Amino acid sequence: MSAKNNREFQKLVDKYLDGAATPEEQAVLDHYYLLFRDEPGYSESLNEKQLAILEARMERHLFDRIKQSDKIKPLWPRIAAAASVLLVMGIGAHYLSKQKDQPQITVTHDVAPGTAVAILKTGGRTIQLDHTANGLIAQQNQTSITKTAGEKLAYTTGTNEASTPVYDTIMVPAGGRPYQVVLSDGSKITLNTATTLRYPQTFSKNRKEEIELISGEIYAEVVHKNAAPLKIKTTGQMITDIGTSFNISAYADEPDARTTLIEGAVKINALGKEILLSPGRQAIYTAHHLKDTAADIIQTTAWKNGLFRFNGERVDVIMRQLSRWYNIEVKYDGKITNEVFYARLTRNRNISEVLKMLERTKKVQFKVEGRRVTVSSKS
Repeated sequence: MSAKNNREFQKLVDKYLDGAATPEEQAVLDHYYLLFRDEPGYSESLNEKQLAILEARMERHLFDRIKQSDKIKPLWPRIAAAASVLLVMGIGAHYLSKQKDQPQITVTHDVAPGTAVAILKTGGRTIQLDHTANGLIAQQNQTSITKTAGEKLAYTTGTNEASTPVYDTIMVPAGGRPYQVVLSDGSKITLNTATTLRYPQTFSKNRKEEIELISGEIYAEVVHKNAAPLKIKTTGQMITDIGTSFNISAYADEPDARTTLIEGAVKINALGKEILLSPGRQAIYTAHHLKDTAADIIQTTAWKNGLFRFNGERVDVIMRQLSRWYNIEVKYDGKITNEVFYARLTRNRNISEVLKMLERTKKVQFKVEGRRVTVSSKS
């Protein structure tokens, strides 16, 4: 954040804490409360006491605004949605944890966040990557596969093309951390948890070999070649890069698959239709339709930055994400609440901490028994 913006933000906070902020200025701070840690630098000018007071006042103010949403004209619909619940887990988590009336979550055995587990199938071998030292781990013909720190694989190859393409498969199971594969052409693909990807060890000059996202979610940074576009297929779809960074989510337990363009352009073919995406747009695919819509880039790519970010999701949608990250089984006791949640949560916390934050809404309750989590809705 620039020094000028930092000073302006500090002045706005001071006015708010002095009770002199206008309704419009309060609404601006409401907005930043929702996205507090997504804007690097906005907290650096505040001391611990200011942060604690600001969090407390803004929390009370925002919940009042939500309760009264049928009487006010919302400046941000997601702030004043009538059936919404606001959560933030970031700078203020230390303060929220000290509040009275803490949730009484039942935990018999807590579950830690994901680990670096991943499995590579190459050349007829199955390699447990989390049990393999860094360095050269496999070599076939002129292709070398190297494992490096930070959950990365890199493919390098000689100049001669293979007469028959050779494919490898990498799987990051539920409970695994994101893993990045640097392909032989320099393209980078990062896999989210519970993801399986099949790809060629090397490409021909026209890059006719296809990558297959068997299931899961990936973030692709493609080395673009006008005459040889990279193609990634999922169930029912073909995605073609046109100079691109993009995200594809195609989990089998989700109602749709989503391709979100961050930079460049991609072409999606499905159901006899073709969509050409521009940056900030998203293609949503189901068995019955393919449509183009605006995307929330920050939310879509939060996983890649070590975050959960919920923007008006129901608890069942949230629990599907948590089930993959923590490798848990989710059960529902009774009807699933229609309440929606807003939150920004780091992924490096035990599941009990995440669920306690959700329980603060008094709309849901959780019971954690090993890797089984039971969700109960409160009326």
